[in-house]
Amino acid sequence: MIDYNNKIFDIVDKVRDLVANEMTIPIFMDSHQGNHSILIQPLSDNLTELIATGQTRSYAIMISYELHTGGNYTQNTLKQVTNVAEHIKRLFAPDNNFSVSGYWHNAEIESVEYEREEGDESVVRALLTFNCLSLEV
Repeated sequence: MIDYNNKIFDIVDKVRDLVANEMTIPIFMDSHQGNHSILIQPLSDNLTELIATGQTRSYAIMISYELHTGGNYTQNTLKQVTNVAEHIKRLFAPDNNFSVSGYWHNAEIESVEYEREEGDESVVRALLTFNCLSLEV
């Protein structure tokens, strides 16, 4: 039998735990629900380096915040969405990147994209791309 760990699930689960401990917004793994929610989904798992005793992998995870505005897109709507994105960015900022031993290193929010849903502009999203490296031995 081959020995292995489901590392990407462990990382997704840890990201979820960290965001849940910091924020009171409902978090889901399958789809957005309610007036506002956070959705966490894996994006990629890439080999970056092979070493004699293991490997280093890079992982990317999408953290999406969605807000249903009820039809009104105002300055306050934009402020609420950007506040959530900034809060999550700060959670993973290098000077706040507490040790997550055994999970990852060099974690960061690489990018944030803002969008309004096509066909229903009352839905506004912030799409944050979380990246990290993991040494797996």
